Amino acid sequence: RWLSPPGCLCCSCVLDLPPHPDNQRLALVAGLAVALAVEDAIPTIRVEIKWPNDCLVQGAKLAGILCEGRCSGAGHRIVVGIGLNRAPDWAAAGINPHDIDQAVIGLNDLCGQAPSALELLTSLRRYLLEGAGLIASQHWDRLLPALRERDHLFKRRLSVADNGSLRHGHGAGIDDQGRLILRDDQGLEHHISSASITVLDPQRAQGAP
Repeated sequence: RWLSPPGCLCCSCVLDLPPHPDNQRLALVAGLAVALAVEDAIPTIRVEIKWPNDCLVQGAKLAGILCEGRCSGAGHRIVVGIGLNRAPDWAAAGINPHDIDQAVIGLNDLCGQAPSALELLTSLRRYLLEGAGLIASQHWDRLLPALRERDHLFKRRLSVADNGSLRHGHGAGIDDQGRLILRDDQGLEHHISSASITVLDPQRAQGAP
């Protein structure tokens, strides 16, 4: 369920890509596009990416992303849905942000006067097209350093529900395929393609991988 009070920037971007692109990578690329667009507009803040599809600032959710696609013989058409808390008016929507199951934040909370929707959308579109182009040309790896720098889960203690199993450990980065690396309490590494992630400790562990 999406909550979209007045002041949120919500958009759907349609991308035509070669057959069988990885939606997980595209969600990460979309997250990076949001981060770069926001950081261009407000250079004093740093956006982190919570694998696989959320953008956070100061531990609170700033944006969410959902990728859905349809494959044909000629290629893959993907719709990238993005919801960004530009200057949300929660009261106008009858929503108490404290009732939401996670902390949320808006750009107006960070800088007073949020950038315009058009400014953000223009920058976001450019970064998203550049990232999608790198995926299509098999140069996804060029985006990995920027993604890893913004990895919100790195060194944080996590609970990972994956295919009926529940594991605990610390985030150990994003692998070359865009999967989450979990290092469990026995020191074993698990490369996660799809899972429900809960952050058990907001502080990064000292000495964790």
